[in-house]
Amino acid sequence: MTWNYGLYIDGKEIPSGTSGVISVLNPANEEVIGTVPDSTADDAHRAISAARRAFDDGPWPWMTPGERGRIIKRMAEILTERHPELHELIVSETGAIASGNNMGTVDFIQCAGAVDAVHWYGDNLHNALDWVEMGIPTGGVNGIGGSAVVREPAGVVAVITPFNFPFQLNLFKTIPAIAAGCTVVLKPHPWTPLDAYEIARAATDAGVPPGVVNVVTGGAEIGNVLTSSPYVDVVTFTGSTNTGRHIMANAASTIKRVKLELGGKSARVVLGDVSEEYAATIGFADVLAHCGQACVVQSRLLLPERLREAYVSGVQSAYDEVRIGDPRDPTTTLGPLIRSQQRDRVEKLVQSGVDEGATVLVGGKRPEHLSRGFFYEPTVLMDARSEMQVAQEEIFGPVLTVICYDGEDSEAIRLANDTIYGLAGGVVSANTTRAYNVARKIRAGYISVQTEVDGAVVEQGSDSDQGPGWGRDRAIIGTAGAFGGFKQSGFGREWGSHGLAEFTELKSLTWS
Repeated sequence: MTWNYGLYIDGKEIPSGTSGVISVLNPANEEVIGTVPDSTADDAHRAISAARRAFDDGPWPWMTPGERGRIIKRMAEILTERHPELHELIVSETGAIASGNNMGTVDFIQCAGAVDAVHWYGDNLHNALDWVEMGIPTGGVNGIGGSAVVREPAGVVAVITPFNFPFQLNLFKTIPAIAAGCTVVLKPHPWTPLDAYEIARAATDAGVPPGVVNVVTGGAEIGNVLTSSPYVDVVTFTGSTNTGRHIMANAASTIKRVKLELGGKSARVVLGDVSEEYAATIGFADVLAHCGQACVVQSRLLLPERLREAYVSGVQSAYDEVRIGDPRDPTTTLGPLIRSQQRDRVEKLVQSGVDEGATVLVGGKRPEHLSRGFFYEPTVLMDARSEMQVAQEEIFGPVLTVICYDGEDSEAIRLANDTIYGLAGGVVSANTTRAYNVARKIRAGYISVQTEVDGAVVEQGSDSDQGPGWGRDRAIIGTAGAFGGFKQSGFGREWGSHGLAEFTELKSLTWS
């Protein structure tokens, strides 16, 4: 299948003002699967103008949250109906492993799971925030006075997204923005631009007014137009910290609001009370998930020195079970990196680790049996030190850096915090209280705690979370919690009501 698009502005697909074309490759076989315009600055200005008109003159910002929610719910239903073709597109565009094996990310994270979040916004928008907070009535010379704090949409939003989870991140930024009443110009990454059009098309088909969701494609020039335009009110960006710095500088001239979800070098801390059996392969599966191309991957493993031998043995055994290849093959456990440039970067960083004294335990090269596609073996670097480049820089590939320490909690906390980043992390312990206390001292926005448990996990029936007259919805990624980073991993929060609030302004009203 191939997918070829123009621009998407004012509710319809239109041609670009340029003949330049971006060819989109399938990273698993290097074949061209589609094309989009290599847009010009004039194209970007057209998209901004459409979004500005839709915000200033259109009905969308003035609809009630309930009215917008009903349209977003219809959009979610359309995306659900189109799941088969979206699934095919995402596998082809990203190289993500299809559902059907334990490492598949397409449905749980990239496609159906992301659409579930759209359903959540449609169902809950009317009460996701306190849209109006009424003050206490007061007496005045002209009668009863009062006050209120109201939430209003923040304006035109530039959405700039990366290549790793494009459909999910396009939705997780666009949907809360339009749910709040904003209008959007979406610029996807030029390596993965195709699914953005399917989101815009579904919005139009659901009844979202023209100009509310626009798509313009291209590289850094288009990003510069969006982030510096005086007609854009908010920029939301996921990507590298270096690009985040550039966006902040561009936005400064117009004092626009910026929300940044940037890089990470997240540490998984194994505490000193964990057994050899439990610690044997901790963290190895992380670098298999989407070939390690995720900002939240816990790519630094802090391991007590006494567990080193057991860990080496465990990883060597696990490595024998890895199957690298076609993302559509249900036996595949590791797919490709997104492009040759990304693979080259991973190779250089791994070599830098070796040059600085780290040891390649497994992997460390391109698989010999695959002549096409951007594949790289899952790699574990032992004997790393915190000051090494591989322990400080986000690699964004299937590479785990293992740093051994003395087993004391204070040293683990020091090492976990020893980077410029603070996006995510994890703590593994045989004692939940101990793990929780360590987690509180790690400077990161998202921390997972994993407890070693002796004995079998108790089986729970299908109705174990139910009670008379009530029930619990299953957890949906992107709807609960508050996702974002500390330090140079950015600022602002995504997911659920916290992500929705980022696209609103607070206004105080008084009357007498």
